[in-house]
Amino acid sequence: MTLSSDQSAPRGLDAMFIVYSLLDDHPASAACESFIRDRTSWFTTTLTLLEAKAILTKVYAVEASLASQQLSQFSAGPIEIIEVDLPITLDAIHIADVLEIDMTDAVLLQAARTRGANILATDDRKLVQACHQVDITVENPIGAQLRQQMASWEAANLPQKGLPRILRQIHQWLEQNHQQTAEDFWSQTGGGSHLP
Repeated sequence: MTLSSDQSAPRGLDAMFIVYSLLDDHPASAACESFIRDRTSWFTTTLTLLEAKAILTKVYAVEASLASQQLSQFSAGPIEIIEVDLPITLDAIHIADVLEIDMTDAVLLQAARTRGANILATDDRKLVQACHQVDITVENPIGAQLRQQMASWEAANLPQKGLPRILRQIHQWLEQNHQQTAEDFWSQTGGGSHLP
């Protein structure tokens, strides 16, 4: 739901909590969904939604149209979606350089500062450090025990970062378009573990 500028929300929401809340079988799903539902006055940015879509489809292999549908439903909820305009973009470019954070995180941080928000929900270590540098409080529903469960689940269900993940994406595309080539590719790459 997009709110008017005079209804500013004081609590920013980073992409990973959105992602976790939308995944059905991830260990952090229930905790993140409850964390978001139990609090009010959330905001995020249009760029954060695009980041969440990329993570859902590229990392967690959620089918693109399902990810789009989930994010549309999420956006229709009680959350302020801030459009990224030129002033926020230019300030975010500077913030990303100074605080050494990703652009999407810099945009969210700048949106928080522009709105006078004092809370940002994130699990991103670099963004947590940046928040502390600009006096924004960080909220995070993920404790040590849940983090261990997440690491175990992801080790069992996701390919390793880097080449194995890229090869899996290529294989999935080939399966949809050229079944025999996909089988040959998977065989030649050792099930996605090395280049052919």
